[in-house]
Amino acid sequence: MFPTRLIAAVLGGIVALVLVGAPSATAAPQRAAAQTTIYYDSTRAAELAPLVDEAAEIWNTRVTSVKLVKGPAGITVTTAQNGSAPGTASCVGCTRGQIYFYRNQIQQSGAAPLRVVVHEFGHILSLQHPPDIGNCDKVMAGGRCENAIPSAEEIAAVQRFWARGWRPAKPAPNPAEEREIFESPALVNR
Repeated sequence: MFPTRLIAAVLGGIVALVLVGAPSATAAPQRAAAQTTIYYDSTRAAELAPLVDEAAEIWNTRVTSVKLVKGPAGITVTTAQNGSAPGTASCVGCTRGQIYFYRNQIQQSGAAPLRVVVHEFGHILSLQHPPDIGNCDKVMAGGRCENAIPSAEEIAAVQRFWARGWRPAKPAPNPAEEREIFESPALVNR
């Protein structure tokens, strides 16, 4: 009877190791952080639709914790003739909302249209305006600038926000503030 119990104990131990997993000398690989997907609909963006897609690609190639994907629902992007600012976003750090672009105000602002589009997506992705308004190195600083590439600081902030999981969205900047930041002169590079 002793050999039978010994064999049963050994087999039980083997089954337990297979089911639970044997300890290894190396640490298990870390699970990749979940990626949040934000859908955007640019069917009402008119002539700015290609810039909307380009702005989404700019963000997508720089951040991994969130991805902008063209599709229904989510963020609706609309272009109109006149408005209170070059662009407005309905929320900061959200997966559902609206972005409006206003042709005349984009032209009058002196900012590159792609910069304005990347900026408004920046709000959707969680970013507020920095204190150094007019700094052409930061897309969230507005200004009469051409640069449409987010700074390393802006990219890191988006990564941190979405890596921590969903949180309630914040109210968006008011349109007067959006108008002021794009109409501010560009800061001289230091």
